[in-house]
Amino acid sequence: MNRRAFIRGAVTSTIGATAGAYLFAYSHDTHDIEITTVQPKIGLNRPLRMVALGDIHFDPLFEETYIARVCRLVTDLRPDIILYTGDFITAHANRIDDLSDLLSQSVSRLGSFAVPGNHEHWTGLPFITRSLESRGIRVLRNDLVALPGEEAVYLTGLDSFWSGQPDLTIFSRTPDDSRHILLVHEPDSFNVLDDPRIKLQISGHTHGGQVRLPLYGAVVLPKLGKNFETGSYRRDNRHLYVNRGIGTLTPHVRLNCRPEITVFDLT
Repeated sequence: MNRRAFIRGAVTSTIGATAGAYLFAYSHDTHDIEITTVQPKIGLNRPLRMVALGDIHFDPLFEETYIARVCRLVTDLRPDIILYTGDFITAHANRIDDLSDLLSQSVSRLGSFAVPGNHEHWTGLPFITRSLESRGIRVLRNDLVALPGEEAVYLTGLDSFWSGQPDLTIFSRTPDDSRHILLVHEPDSFNVLDDPRIKLQISGHTHGGQVRLPLYGAVVLPKLGKNFETGSYRRDNRHLYVNRGIGTLTPHVRLNCRPEITVFDLT
């Protein structure tokens, strides 16, 4: 074999292997949803089930059949509350009503709540908020709601740390002995959200890296998502959980990083 033929063969093999890995990841991991259960103890009077998902990134693929399956899975988990960690869309909000219609198919006992991601701010937050709330998904942008049947326990949502204006004084406006379940898009905010009233922080944003290599981890992580990639983290008496999300950004593939729905069985 001459040198030119050898190089041509090597390049062809590399391209073939890369394409094969891409196709395997797209067909296998990208839509293979993992349901993860976490059991935080924050001193509730009665058990409460919250189901969290996010980073749907509906455009540009508009995978309606996939999202409908996600919504059926969420309903089958029988949540008391459904939580969305932001980034419903990517670059265009022109079909947000279609996504809101799909998400409204998920059923919960006490309602659905969301926080904005950075992409909502970049693509029209007021329009997206109106669409979600008209289908029963309340957007908590620096807002809170008291949990029924509990004493000073709040579900609290902050604005995006990347592109919004999070109001950290919201915690000081509640009693010293209050407890907050905090929803905020970017997980690296955990470094500054050290108010002892925050018992559990739920974030998304990182997609878990989307592509994770053995012995290396995430290939690429976003701004404000580099310190806490995926799963549970603890510091002092605070607990952070980072959900890997449902959708993808370019390249639209997951490898060793399945999409995730997280069940929080709180007591």
